[in-house]
Amino acid sequence: MKAKHLYLLALLVLVWAFAATVPARGLFEPDESRYALVARGMLQEGRWLVPYLEGKPYTHKPPLYLWMVAALARAGLPWTAAAVLPAFLPALALALLFPGVATKFGLGRDQALWAGALLAASPLFATMAVAARMDMLLALFLTLALAAAFQLLQDGQRQPAPGAYWTFWLSLGLAVMSKGPVALALVGATLLLFAIASRERLPWRNLFQGWGWVVALGLPLAWLVPAALVEGKGWVADILVRQSAGRMVASFAHREPFYFHLATWPLTGFPTSLLGLFASLALLRRKEDPGVRFLAAAFLGIFGFFSLISGKLVVYLLPLVPVSVLLALRAVALARGWVRWGLALAALVALVLGAGLASLRFLRPELALPLAWVAVLAAGLLLAALLALVFALRGANVASATALAACGLWFAAAVLPGLTQALDSRLSVRPVALRYAQVVPSGAEGLVFREFFSGLPLYSGLPFRRLASPEELREALACGRPVVLTARDWERLAPTLEALPLTVERFPYRRSALCLLLPGSGPAAQGR
Repeated sequence: MKAKHLYLLALLVLVWAFAATVPARGLFEPDESRYALVARGMLQEGRWLVPYLEGKPYTHKPPLYLWMVAALARAGLPWTAAAVLPAFLPALALALLFPGVATKFGLGRDQALWAGALLAASPLFATMAVAARMDMLLALFLTLALAAAFQLLQDGQRQPAPGAYWTFWLSLGLAVMSKGPVALALVGATLLLFAIASRERLPWRNLFQGWGWVVALGLPLAWLVPAALVEGKGWVADILVRQSAGRMVASFAHREPFYFHLATWPLTGFPTSLLGLFASLALLRRKEDPGVRFLAAAFLGIFGFFSLISGKLVVYLLPLVPVSVLLALRAVALARGWVRWGLALAALVALVLGAGLASLRFLRPELALPLAWVAVLAAGLLLAALLALVFALRGANVASATALAACGLWFAAAVLPGLTQALDSRLSVRPVALRYAQVVPSGAEGLVFREFFSGLPLYSGLPFRRLASPEELREALACGRPVVLTARDWERLAPTLEALPLTVERFPYRRSALCLLLPGSGPAAQGR
Protein backbone atom coordinates (compact mmCIF):
# COMPACT_ATOMS: atom_id res chain seq x y z
CA MET A 1 0.00 0.00 0.00
CA LYS A 2 1.30 3.44 -0.93
CA ALA A 3 2.13 5.81 1.89
CA LYS A 4 -0.50 8.38 0.91
CA HIS A 5 -3.23 5.73 0.79
CA LEU A 6 -2.25 4.37 4.20
CA TYR A 7 -2.23 7.90 5.61
CA LEU A 8 -5.69 8.70 4.25
CA LEU A 9 -6.98 5.39 5.59
CA ALA A 10 -5.56 6.21 9.02
CA LEU A 11 -7.31 9.60 9.04
CA LEU A 12 -10.61 7.98 8.08
CA VAL A 13 -10.19 5.38 10.82
CA LEU A 14 -9.56 8.12 13.37
CA VAL A 15 -12.77 9.90 12.35
CA TRP A 16 -14.65 6.59 12.38
CA ALA A 17 -13.40 5.83 15.90
CA PHE A 18 -14.91 9.12 17.09
CA ALA A 19 -18.21 8.58 15.28
CA ALA A 20 -18.51 4.99 16.51
CA THR A 21 -17.70 5.63 20.17
CA VAL A 22 -18.76 9.09 21.32
CA PRO A 23 -22.48 9.50 20.48
CA ALA A 24 -23.56 6.27 22.19
CA ARG A 25 -21.68 6.50 25.49
CA GLY A 26 -21.66 8.44 28.71
CA LEU A 27 -18.62 10.01 30.32
CA PHE A 28 -16.60 7.56 32.41
CA GLU A 29 -16.04 7.89 36.14
CA PRO A 30 -14.19 9.41 37.80
CA ASP A 31 -12.10 11.78 35.64
CA GLU A 32 -14.15 12.34 32.48
CA SER A 33 -17.39 13.14 34.25
CA ARG A 34 -15.58 15.25 36.87
CA TYR A 35 -14.06 17.54 34.24
CA ALA A 36 -17.46 17.97 32.58
CA LEU A 37 -19.10 18.67 35.94
CA VAL A 38 -16.53 21.39 36.63
CA ALA A 39 -17.30 22.87 33.19
CA ARG A 40 -21.03 22.73 33.96
CA GLY A 41 -20.35 24.68 37.15
CA MET A 42 -18.74 27.40 35.03
CA LEU A 43 -21.96 27.74 33.04
CA GLN A 44 -24.33 27.58 36.00
CA GLU A 45 -22.39 29.78 38.42
CA GLY A 46 -20.65 32.08 35.94
CA ARG A 47 -17.24 31.32 37.49
CA TRP A 48 -15.11 31.12 34.36
CA LEU A 49 -11.97 32.48 36.01
CA VAL A 50 -11.71 29.93 38.82
CA PRO A 51 -13.47 26.58 38.32
CA TYR A 52 -15.30 25.06 41.30
CA LEU A 53 -16.23 21.49 42.23
CA GLU A 54 -18.55 20.64 45.15
CA GLY A 55 -18.27 24.17 46.46
CA LYS A 56 -14.46 24.31 46.45
CA PRO A 57 -11.96 25.75 43.92
CA TYR A 58 -10.83 23.06 41.48
CA THR A 59 -7.05 23.44 41.31
CA HIS A 60 -6.04 20.11 39.78
CA LYS A 61 -5.73 21.33 36.17
CA PRO A 62 -5.41 24.63 34.26
CA PRO A 63 -8.68 25.85 32.71
CA LEU A 64 -8.07 25.72 28.91
CA TYR A 65 -9.68 22.31 28.39
CA LEU A 66 -12.48 23.13 30.84
CA TRP A 67 -13.21 26.39 29.01
CA MET A 68 -13.48 24.49 25.73
CA VAL A 69 -15.89 21.95 27.23
CA ALA A 70 -18.06 24.68 28.73
CA ALA A 71 -18.12 26.64 25.47
CA LEU A 72 -19.18 23.58 23.44
CA ALA A 73 -21.87 22.72 26.01
CA ARG A 74 -23.18 26.28 25.85
CA ALA A 75 -23.34 25.89 22.06
CA GLY A 76 -25.83 23.06 22.62
CA LEU A 77 -23.70 19.92 22.34
CA PRO A 78 -24.48 16.95 24.62
CA TRP A 79 -22.08 16.56 27.51
CA THR A 80 -20.25 13.56 26.08
CA ALA A 81 -19.55 15.26 22.75
CA ALA A 82 -18.71 18.58 24.43
CA ALA A 83 -16.15 16.85 26.66
CA VAL A 84 -14.55 14.64 23.99
CA LEU A 85 -14.30 17.13 21.11
CA PRO A 86 -11.57 19.21 22.87
CA ALA A 87 -9.45 16.04 22.75
CA PHE A 88 -10.52 14.73 19.34
CA LEU A 89 -10.01 17.98 17.44
CA PRO A 90 -6.40 18.40 18.70
CA ALA A 91 -5.78 14.73 17.81
CA LEU A 92 -7.08 15.29 14.29
CA ALA A 93 -5.07 18.50 14.00
CA LEU A 94 -1.90 16.73 15.12
CA ALA A 95 -2.49 13.87 12.65
CA LEU A 96 -2.97 16.40 9.83
CA LEU A 97 0.08 18.47 10.78
CA PHE A 98 2.31 15.51 11.58
CA PRO A 99 3.68 14.84 8.08
CA GLY A 100 4.87 18.45 7.98
CA VAL A 101 6.45 18.03 11.41
CA ALA A 102 8.16 14.84 10.22
CA THR A 103 9.84 16.60 7.29
CA LYS A 104 11.48 19.04 9.71
CA PHE A 105 13.33 16.07 11.24
CA GLY A 106 14.71 14.79 7.94
CA LEU A 107 12.01 12.38 6.76
CA GLY A 108 11.10 12.33 3.07
CA ARG A 109 7.59 12.86 1.73
CA ASP A 110 6.54 9.20 1.78
CA GLN A 111 8.18 8.61 5.14
CA ALA A 112 6.38 11.68 6.53
CA LEU A 113 3.04 10.26 5.39
CA TRP A 114 4.01 6.99 7.03
CA ALA A 115 4.64 8.93 10.23
CA GLY A 116 1.12 10.36 10.13
CA ALA A 117 -0.35 6.91 9.53
CA LEU A 118 1.60 5.29 12.37
CA LEU A 119 0.61 8.09 14.74
CA ALA A 120 -3.10 7.50 14.08
CA ALA A 121 -2.49 3.73 14.26
CA SER A 122 -1.01 3.97 17.77
CA PRO A 123 -3.64 2.53 20.15
CA LEU A 124 -2.82 4.99 22.94
CA PHE A 125 -3.19 7.92 20.54
CA ALA A 126 -6.48 6.63 19.09
CA THR A 127 -7.87 5.88 22.55
CA MET A 128 -7.02 9.30 23.95
CA ALA A 129 -8.47 10.96 20.84
CA VAL A 130 -11.91 9.77 21.97
CA ALA A 131 -11.35 10.26 25.71
CA ALA A 132 -12.51 13.33 27.62
CA ARG A 133 -9.12 14.40 28.97
CA MET A 134 -6.72 17.27 28.36
CA ASP A 135 -3.68 15.08 27.59
CA MET A 136 -4.19 15.40 23.82
CA LEU A 137 -4.03 19.18 24.03
CA LEU A 138 -0.65 18.83 25.74
CA ALA A 139 0.52 16.34 23.10
CA LEU A 140 -0.44 18.69 20.25
CA PHE A 141 1.18 21.84 21.63
CA LEU A 142 4.26 20.06 22.96
CA THR A 143 4.91 18.38 19.58
CA LEU A 144 4.61 21.72 17.76
CA ALA A 145 6.86 23.43 20.31
CA LEU A 146 9.55 20.76 20.01
CA ALA A 147 9.49 20.82 16.19
CA ALA A 148 9.75 24.63 16.18
CA ALA A 149 12.59 24.58 18.73
CA PHE A 150 14.58 22.14 16.59
CA GLN A 151 14.07 24.29 13.51
CA LEU A 152 15.25 27.39 15.36
CA LEU A 153 18.32 25.61 16.73
CA GLN A 154 19.30 24.56 13.20
CA ASP A 155 19.13 28.07 11.74
CA GLY A 156 22.69 28.83 12.85
CA GLN A 157 23.76 32.36 12.04
CA ARG A 158 20.67 33.05 9.94
CA GLN A 159 17.76 35.16 11.09
CA PRO A 160 15.33 32.76 12.80
CA ALA A 161 12.15 32.01 10.89
CA PRO A 162 9.33 34.13 12.39
CA GLY A 163 6.85 31.31 11.92
CA ALA A 164 8.97 28.83 13.88
CA TYR A 165 9.76 31.42 16.54
CA TRP A 166 6.13 32.28 17.28
CA THR A 167 5.01 28.68 16.94
CA PHE A 168 7.48 27.71 19.65
CA TRP A 169 6.44 30.33 22.18
CA LEU A 170 2.70 30.27 21.54
CA SER A 171 2.63 26.46 21.62
CA LEU A 172 4.62 26.47 24.84
CA GLY A 173 2.21 28.93 26.46
CA LEU A 174 -0.83 26.92 25.34
CA ALA A 175 0.79 23.70 26.54
CA VAL A 176 1.13 25.23 30.01
CA MET A 177 -2.52 26.29 29.89
CA SER A 178 -3.43 22.72 28.90
CA LYS A 179 -1.74 20.82 31.71
CA GLY A 180 0.42 23.12 33.74
CA PRO A 181 4.17 23.64 34.26
CA VAL A 182 4.88 20.04 33.22
CA ALA A 183 5.12 21.38 29.65
CA LEU A 184 8.05 23.63 30.63
CA ALA A 185 9.77 20.70 32.32
CA LEU A 186 9.43 18.47 29.24
CA VAL A 187 10.76 21.10 26.83
CA GLY A 188 13.54 22.04 29.26
CA ALA A 189 14.64 18.42 29.69
CA THR A 190 14.74 17.96 25.90
CA LEU A 191 16.80 21.08 25.26
CA LEU A 192 19.20 20.27 28.09
CA LEU A 193 19.89 16.75 26.82
CA PHE A 194 20.23 17.98 23.25
CA ALA A 195 22.73 20.64 24.34
CA ILE A 196 24.79 18.05 26.22
CA ALA A 197 24.80 15.69 23.21
CA SER A 198 25.55 18.36 20.57
CA ARG A 199 29.01 18.65 19.16
CA GLU A 200 28.64 22.30 18.16
CA ARG A 201 27.52 25.38 20.00
CA LEU A 202 23.81 25.88 19.55
CA PRO A 203 22.26 29.25 18.60
CA TRP A 204 20.17 29.70 21.74
CA ARG A 205 19.59 33.36 20.87
CA ASN A 206 17.20 32.20 18.15
CA LEU A 207 14.90 30.92 20.88
CA PHE A 208 15.09 33.83 23.30
CA GLN A 209 15.49 37.00 21.27
CA GLY A 210 12.35 39.05 20.76
CA TRP A 211 9.17 39.14 22.81
CA GLY A 212 7.89 35.63 22.26
CA TRP A 213 8.71 34.56 25.79
CA VAL A 214 6.69 37.49 27.13
CA VAL A 215 3.64 36.38 25.13
CA ALA A 216 4.08 32.76 26.25
CA LEU A 217 4.39 33.80 29.88
CA GLY A 218 1.52 36.23 29.50
CA LEU A 219 -0.95 33.53 28.44
CA PRO A 220 -1.01 31.70 31.80
CA LEU A 221 -0.43 34.90 33.79
CA ALA A 222 -3.45 36.55 32.16
CA TRP A 223 -5.50 33.88 33.92
CA LEU A 224 -3.39 33.23 37.01
CA VAL A 225 -3.03 36.81 38.28
CA PRO A 226 -6.74 37.76 38.22
CA ALA A 227 -7.65 34.37 39.66
CA ALA A 228 -5.13 34.86 42.49
CA LEU A 229 -6.60 38.28 43.28
CA VAL A 230 -10.04 36.70 43.58
CA GLU A 231 -9.10 33.54 45.53
CA GLY A 232 -6.09 34.64 47.59
CA LYS A 233 -2.75 33.16 48.66
CA GLY A 234 -4.11 29.77 49.65
CA TRP A 235 -5.37 29.12 46.14
CA VAL A 236 -2.03 30.19 44.64
CA ALA A 237 -0.10 27.88 46.97
CA ASP A 238 -2.42 25.00 46.16
CA ILE A 239 -2.23 25.30 42.39
CA LEU A 240 1.48 26.17 42.11
CA VAL A 241 2.94 24.09 44.94
CA ARG A 242 0.68 21.21 45.94
CA GLN A 243 -0.80 20.48 42.50
CA SER A 244 2.44 21.01 40.54
CA ALA A 245 5.70 20.55 42.43
CA GLY A 246 3.99 18.54 45.18
CA ARG A 247 2.56 15.96 42.79
CA MET A 248 5.96 15.52 41.18
CA VAL A 249 7.82 14.92 44.43
CA ALA A 250 5.23 13.15 46.59
CA SER A 251 2.03 12.51 44.67
CA PHE A 252 -1.19 11.93 46.58
CA ALA A 253 -2.51 9.81 43.68
CA HIS A 254 -1.25 7.24 41.13
CA ARG A 255 1.91 6.38 43.05
CA GLU A 256 4.03 3.82 41.20
CA PRO A 257 7.69 2.66 41.29
CA PHE A 258 10.27 4.37 39.08
CA TYR A 259 10.29 1.47 36.59
CA PHE A 260 6.52 1.61 35.99
CA HIS A 261 6.76 3.20 32.54
CA LEU A 262 9.67 0.99 31.53
CA ALA A 263 7.47 -2.04 32.19
CA THR A 264 4.31 -0.68 30.56
CA TRP A 265 5.68 1.34 27.63
CA PRO A 266 6.21 -1.64 25.25
CA LEU A 267 2.42 -2.18 25.34
CA THR A 268 1.13 1.37 25.72
CA GLY A 269 3.45 2.85 23.08
CA PHE A 270 2.78 0.14 20.47
CA PRO A 271 3.61 -0.12 17.56
CA THR A 272 6.75 2.08 17.71
CA SER A 273 7.48 1.81 21.43
CA LEU A 274 10.46 -0.52 21.25
CA LEU A 275 11.96 0.98 18.10
CA GLY A 276 11.72 4.42 19.66
CA LEU A 277 13.26 3.17 22.90
CA PHE A 278 16.17 1.52 21.07
CA ALA A 279 16.72 4.51 18.80
CA SER A 280 16.82 6.88 21.78
CA LEU A 281 20.28 5.50 22.52
CA ALA A 282 21.40 7.50 19.47
CA LEU A 283 21.77 10.39 21.88
CA LEU A 284 24.98 8.73 23.02
CA ARG A 285 26.36 8.53 19.47
CA ARG A 286 27.61 11.90 18.31
CA LYS A 287 27.91 10.73 14.69
CA GLU A 288 24.16 10.74 14.33
CA ASP A 289 22.61 13.69 12.53
CA PRO A 290 21.04 16.47 14.65
CA GLY A 291 17.45 15.42 13.87
CA VAL A 292 17.96 11.95 15.33
CA ARG A 293 19.81 13.32 18.36
CA PHE A 294 17.11 15.90 19.06
CA LEU A 295 14.38 13.26 18.88
CA ALA A 296 16.45 10.99 21.11
CA ALA A 297 16.84 13.85 23.59
CA ALA A 298 13.07 14.45 23.50
CA PHE A 299 12.36 10.74 24.01
CA LEU A 300 14.70 10.36 26.98
CA GLY A 301 13.70 13.73 28.44
CA ILE A 302 9.97 12.96 28.39
CA PHE A 303 10.39 9.32 29.41
CA GLY A 304 12.84 10.19 32.17
CA PHE A 305 10.74 13.01 33.58
CA PHE A 306 7.57 10.92 33.87
CA SER A 307 9.59 8.03 35.35
CA LEU A 308 11.10 10.22 38.06
CA ILE A 309 7.94 11.95 39.26
CA SER A 310 5.95 10.27 41.99
CA GLY A 311 2.53 9.93 40.32
CA LYS A 312 2.34 7.77 37.18
CA LEU A 313 -0.38 6.80 34.71
CA VAL A 314 0.10 5.22 31.30
CA VAL A 315 -1.77 8.12 29.67
CA TYR A 316 0.90 10.54 30.88
CA LEU A 317 3.19 9.20 28.13
CA LEU A 318 0.83 10.26 25.34
CA PRO A 319 3.17 13.18 24.39
CA LEU A 320 5.91 10.57 23.90
CA VAL A 321 4.00 8.76 21.13
CA PRO A 322 4.67 11.36 18.36
CA VAL A 323 8.36 11.47 19.33
CA SER A 324 8.57 7.67 19.31
CA VAL A 325 6.94 7.47 15.86
CA LEU A 326 9.41 9.97 14.38
CA LEU A 327 12.40 8.34 16.03
CA ALA A 328 11.34 4.86 14.90
CA LEU A 329 10.88 5.95 11.29
CA ARG A 330 14.24 7.71 11.26
CA ALA A 331 15.77 4.43 12.41
CA VAL A 332 13.96 2.52 9.64
CA ALA A 333 15.04 5.11 7.05
CA LEU A 334 18.67 4.83 8.16
CA ALA A 335 18.41 1.03 7.81
CA ARG A 336 20.04 0.24 11.13
CA GLY A 337 20.83 -3.45 11.58
CA TRP A 338 18.82 -3.78 14.77
CA VAL A 339 15.61 -2.43 13.20
CA ARG A 340 14.43 -5.87 12.09
CA TRP A 341 14.74 -7.16 15.66
CA GLY A 342 12.92 -4.15 17.00
CA LEU A 343 10.10 -4.82 14.54
CA ALA A 344 10.10 -8.50 15.52
CA LEU A 345 9.75 -7.58 19.19
CA ALA A 346 6.94 -5.17 18.32
CA ALA A 347 5.20 -8.02 16.51
CA LEU A 348 5.52 -10.14 19.66
CA VAL A 349 3.90 -7.31 21.61
CA ALA A 350 1.05 -7.35 19.08
CA LEU A 351 0.68 -11.09 19.66
CA VAL A 352 0.41 -10.43 23.39
CA LEU A 353 -2.28 -7.79 22.72
CA GLY A 354 -4.19 -10.23 20.52
CA ALA A 355 -3.95 -12.99 23.11
CA GLY A 356 -5.07 -10.57 25.82
CA LEU A 357 -8.10 -9.60 23.77
CA ALA A 358 -8.93 -13.25 23.14
CA SER A 359 -8.81 -13.88 26.90
CA LEU A 360 -10.75 -10.76 27.89
CA ARG A 361 -14.10 -12.51 27.96
CA PHE A 362 -12.76 -14.92 30.58
CA LEU A 363 -10.67 -12.37 32.50
CA ARG A 364 -13.54 -9.87 32.73
CA PRO A 365 -16.76 -11.94 32.54
CA GLU A 366 -18.81 -9.04 33.89
CA LEU A 367 -18.36 -7.24 30.56
CA ALA A 368 -20.50 -9.92 28.88
CA LEU A 369 -18.59 -9.71 25.59
CA PRO A 370 -19.99 -11.88 22.76
CA LEU A 371 -17.65 -14.78 22.10
CA ALA A 372 -17.91 -14.50 18.30
CA TRP A 373 -17.16 -10.77 18.41
CA VAL A 374 -14.09 -11.28 20.60
CA ALA A 375 -12.87 -14.14 18.40
CA VAL A 376 -13.08 -12.07 15.20
CA LEU A 377 -11.34 -9.05 16.70
CA ALA A 378 -8.60 -11.13 18.31
CA ALA A 379 -8.08 -13.08 15.07
CA GLY A 380 -7.56 -9.84 13.16
CA LEU A 381 -4.88 -8.66 15.60
CA LEU A 382 -3.16 -12.04 15.74
CA LEU A 383 -3.08 -12.42 11.94
CA ALA A 384 -1.55 -8.98 11.40
CA ALA A 385 0.94 -9.63 14.22
CA LEU A 386 2.04 -12.94 12.70
CA LEU A 387 2.56 -11.28 9.32
CA ALA A 388 4.61 -8.53 10.98
CA LEU A 389 6.77 -11.12 12.71
CA VAL A 390 7.39 -13.12 9.52
CA PHE A 391 8.26 -10.02 7.52
CA ALA A 392 10.58 -8.75 10.27
CA LEU A 393 12.49 -12.03 10.45
CA ARG A 394 12.91 -11.93 6.68
CA GLY A 395 14.29 -8.40 6.83
CA ALA A 396 11.31 -6.87 5.02
CA ASN A 397 11.14 -3.86 7.32
CA VAL A 398 8.58 -1.84 5.35
CA ALA A 399 6.22 -4.80 5.03
CA SER A 400 6.59 -5.54 8.74
CA ALA A 401 5.85 -1.91 9.64
CA THR A 402 2.79 -2.03 7.37
CA ALA A 403 1.47 -5.08 9.20
CA LEU A 404 2.06 -3.37 12.55
CA ALA A 405 0.18 -0.30 11.29
CA ALA A 406 -2.65 -2.66 10.28
CA CYS A 407 -2.75 -3.93 13.89
CA GLY A 408 -3.15 -0.39 15.19
CA LEU A 409 -5.77 0.57 12.62
CA TRP A 410 -7.74 -2.61 13.34
CA PHE A 411 -7.69 -1.67 17.01
CA ALA A 412 -8.96 1.87 16.34
CA ALA A 413 -11.58 0.82 13.78
CA ALA A 414 -13.00 -2.32 15.41
CA VAL A 415 -11.66 -3.08 18.88
CA LEU A 416 -11.90 0.43 20.39
CA PRO A 417 -15.60 1.01 19.54
CA GLY A 418 -16.57 -2.43 20.85
CA LEU A 419 -14.64 -2.10 24.09
CA THR A 420 -15.98 1.41 24.64
CA GLN A 421 -19.54 0.14 24.30
CA ALA A 422 -18.84 -2.72 26.72
CA LEU A 423 -17.19 -0.42 29.26
CA ASP A 424 -19.92 2.21 29.03
CA SER A 425 -22.32 0.20 31.19
CA ARG A 426 -19.55 -0.32 33.76
CA LEU A 427 -17.80 3.04 33.90
CA SER A 428 -20.61 5.52 33.21
CA VAL A 429 -23.39 6.28 35.70
CA ARG A 430 -25.60 7.89 33.06
CA PRO A 431 -28.31 5.15 33.29
CA VAL A 432 -28.54 5.65 37.07
CA ALA A 433 -28.71 9.43 36.67
CA LEU A 434 -31.46 9.28 34.05
CA ARG A 435 -33.48 6.85 36.18
CA TYR A 436 -33.04 9.07 39.25
CA ALA A 437 -34.38 12.05 37.32
CA GLN A 438 -37.50 10.00 36.50
CA VAL A 439 -38.41 9.24 40.11
CA VAL A 440 -37.89 12.66 41.74
CA PRO A 441 -39.44 16.05 40.98
CA SER A 442 -37.56 18.43 38.72
CA GLY A 443 -35.16 20.60 40.71
CA ALA A 444 -35.16 18.29 43.74
CA GLU A 445 -31.94 17.45 45.52
CA GLY A 446 -30.37 14.07 44.78
CA LEU A 447 -28.66 11.97 47.45
CA VAL A 448 -25.69 9.61 47.19
CA PHE A 449 -24.19 7.63 50.05
CA ARG A 450 -20.49 7.94 50.88
CA GLU A 451 -19.01 7.98 47.36
CA PHE A 452 -19.65 10.84 44.94
CA PHE A 453 -20.18 10.19 41.23
CA SER A 454 -19.85 13.27 39.04
CA GLY A 455 -22.03 11.78 36.33
CA LEU A 456 -25.10 11.80 38.61
CA PRO A 457 -25.64 15.59 38.68
CA LEU A 458 -24.25 15.91 35.15
CA TYR A 459 -26.77 13.64 33.44
CA SER A 460 -29.74 14.03 35.80
CA GLY A 461 -29.62 17.81 35.87
CA LEU A 462 -30.13 17.68 39.65
CA PRO A 463 -27.87 18.87 42.46
CA PHE A 464 -26.55 15.95 44.52
CA ARG A 465 -25.51 15.85 48.17
CA ARG A 466 -23.31 13.21 49.77
CA LEU A 467 -24.54 11.34 52.85
CA ALA A 468 -21.57 10.50 55.07
CA SER A 469 -23.04 8.20 57.74
CA PRO A 470 -25.52 5.27 57.99
CA GLU A 471 -27.65 7.44 60.24
CA GLU A 472 -28.02 10.06 57.52
CA LEU A 473 -28.88 7.30 55.05
CA ARG A 474 -31.61 5.85 57.28
CA GLU A 475 -33.06 9.29 57.94
CA ALA A 476 -33.18 10.14 54.22
CA LEU A 477 -34.87 6.84 53.33
CA ALA A 478 -37.36 7.24 56.17
CA CYS A 479 -38.29 10.61 54.70
CA GLY A 480 -38.96 9.00 51.32
CA ARG A 481 -35.78 10.25 49.58
CA PRO A 482 -34.18 7.99 46.92
CA VAL A 483 -30.47 7.31 47.48
CA VAL A 484 -27.70 5.94 45.25
CA LEU A 485 -25.01 3.74 46.80
CA THR A 486 -22.62 0.97 45.82
CA ALA A 487 -23.68 -2.66 46.01
CA ARG A 488 -20.91 -3.20 48.55
CA ASP A 489 -22.37 -0.61 50.89
CA TRP A 490 -25.90 -1.91 50.35
CA GLU A 491 -24.91 -5.46 51.28
CA ARG A 492 -23.23 -4.15 54.41
CA LEU A 493 -26.13 -1.94 55.50
CA ALA A 494 -29.14 -3.95 54.27
CA PRO A 495 -29.68 -5.78 57.63
CA THR A 496 -30.00 -2.44 59.41
CA LEU A 497 -32.63 -1.20 56.94
CA GLU A 498 -34.94 -4.24 56.95
CA ALA A 499 -37.77 -2.34 58.61
CA LEU A 500 -38.01 0.18 55.77
CA PRO A 501 -40.11 -0.62 52.68
CA LEU A 502 -37.64 -0.31 49.81
CA THR A 503 -37.28 -1.20 46.16
CA VAL A 504 -33.68 -1.78 45.11
CA GLU A 505 -32.80 -1.20 41.46
CA ARG A 506 -29.37 -2.44 40.40
CA PHE A 507 -27.22 -1.00 37.63
CA PRO A 508 -23.90 -2.53 36.46
CA TYR A 509 -20.85 -0.61 37.64
CA ARG A 510 -17.23 -1.74 37.49
CA ARG A 511 -17.03 -5.32 38.79
CA SER A 512 -20.15 -5.00 40.91
CA ALA A 513 -23.16 -2.67 40.72
CA LEU A 514 -24.72 0.57 41.88
CA CYS A 515 -28.00 0.44 43.75
CA LEU A 516 -30.83 2.94 43.64
CA LEU A 517 -32.90 2.68 46.82
CA LEU A 518 -36.51 3.78 46.30
CA PRO A 519 -38.38 4.16 49.62
CA GLY A 520 -42.01 3.19 50.11
CA SER A 521 -42.29 1.22 46.89
CA GLY A 522 -42.63 -2.31 48.19
CA PRO A 523 -41.15 -4.93 50.49
CA ALA A 524 -37.71 -4.29 51.89
CA ALA A 525 -34.79 -5.26 49.66
CA GLN A 526 -37.01 -6.01 46.67
CA GLY A 527 -34.92 -6.29 43.54
CA ARG A 528 -35.58 -5.14 40.02
